[in-house]
Amino acid sequence: MAHEGGYGNSPHMRTIAWSILVMGVSLAIVIVLYIEFGHMPGSNFSNQVMRGQQEDLREQYGLPPAKIITEKEAEIPPSLRDLN
Repeated sequence: MAHEGGYGNSPHMRTIAWSILVMGVSLAIVIVLYIEFGHMPGSNFSNQVMRGQQEDLREQYGLPPAKIITEKEAEIPPSLRDLN
């Protein structure tokens, strides 16, 4: 004896199923875009902008040039750079 209006036929379950389907498709799109374009290196661009701003401000206020920081040193937080 089949039960009419069971959980499988509930409109709420259909909404949940559609929601899960949309989330799965969205996740698949994000994964495909990541594979297509790869990881965008943001820290290198940010470091270049920050260095340019610091140079401009030091020149504007007559301060001496800052110590040159290598790419490897730039990855270390300023508070930890001189601990060695």
